[in-house]
Amino acid sequence: MNILSISTMFPSKAEPIFGIFVKRRLDALSRIVNLTVVSPRPYFPFISLTSRYRVRREIPHREQVNERTPLYLPRFLSFPLILKPLDGVFLFITMFFFILRHRRKGLKFDLIDAHLAYPEGFAAIWLGKIFNVPVTITLRGHDVNYLPRYPVRKKQVLYALDKADRVFSVCNALRLEAGDLGVDINKIVVASNGVETDLFYPVDKKKARQKVGLDPDLRYILSIGYLIERKGFDLVIDALSILREKYNITDTKVIIIGGRGGERYVKDELVEQIQRLNLDGQVIFIDTVRNEELNDYYNCADVFCLASSHEGWPNVILEALACAVPVVGTNVWGIPEIFGDNKDVGLIVERDKNNIAEGLRSALTKKWDSAKIKAFAESKTWMKTAELLKHEMNSLISNHKGK
Repeated sequence: MNILSISTMFPSKAEPIFGIFVKRRLDALSRIVNLTVVSPRPYFPFISLTSRYRVRREIPHREQVNERTPLYLPRFLSFPLILKPLDGVFLFITMFFFILRHRRKGLKFDLIDAHLAYPEGFAAIWLGKIFNVPVTITLRGHDVNYLPRYPVRKKQVLYALDKADRVFSVCNALRLEAGDLGVDINKIVVASNGVETDLFYPVDKKKARQKVGLDPDLRYILSIGYLIERKGFDLVIDALSILREKYNITDTKVIIIGGRGGERYVKDELVEQIQRLNLDGQVIFIDTVRNEELNDYYNCADVFCLASSHEGWPNVILEALACAVPVVGTNVWGIPEIFGDNKDVGLIVERDKNNIAEGLRSALTKKWDSAKIKAFAESKTWMKTAELLKHEMNSLISNHKGK
């Protein structure tokens, strides 16, 4: 089985954590199918003059996903803020000529696997028609909960999902949301994210804290993500203030790990909030940390907190659990799906500062069973997801050839 995966989100040397969850999934899939990965990157004239997008100049045109799988990073024309509805067209043009060039060099594919409904899913539908192969699209969140705010892109998203042979969703909440938009939910299969337990595993907390320069005798609440509004870091900071004022928990600090993302950067606002609440020195900001180096930070934490307003299937939760760290998460989208009925690994709370504070207080005072937390995470592997994907893709290819 030969699969061509297209994803505008994928790590590179210039952006080592961008779309890391896509890399993890495709790395697992590449162990059981023949895989070629293409990550088209948006580009526009005078990109070097913009601080936000300047890093794209440093993205190479070719890397490796792993020793088995090549990664290509061609450019497609894209204009920020304006003409975004043309992204799918420009990406299609780039991919069409990429395929023509590389077919002469031996590129073969039986199926196109797109990792967002737009722009790559939209382009993939056209490519599938031209090259006569089935197409799958994976929903990851913003393609159904953000892009439909824009009328033209909403039509493009729905066109892609309607024409796709199979749609994968990282959680059932996204599947149902797509259904509410008019997509046939019977064609949507939930394929959740997994965790790499060779990267994330328990180590001694005091040693981890000493290694990264933290006080080994304090307690820490960890939160990770781009410093953007929907991640809810302001609520975590509010909750810390409540813990100190209402519950007299003064031996606990918050660690926030993250940098700039594709949405509005809110660090300055968070710093102002910290000063307003008299929490100077109680919140530690750490810039983006490579995935391979995160294990020590997870192991520094007594509790991991994710206060997002919406998430598909956030990898950070499973990564924390793999380190035997209990999680407090908000009751939104795919977050409660990760826990299911299991109350031995963390707490789900409503998304407001008081409920988050109460959840953190409970988590900090509860006696958790580390072995149960770790075992739960170990049951959520990327290879399970890869096997599901292989089964579905193989069925589509067989049916397509039989037509």
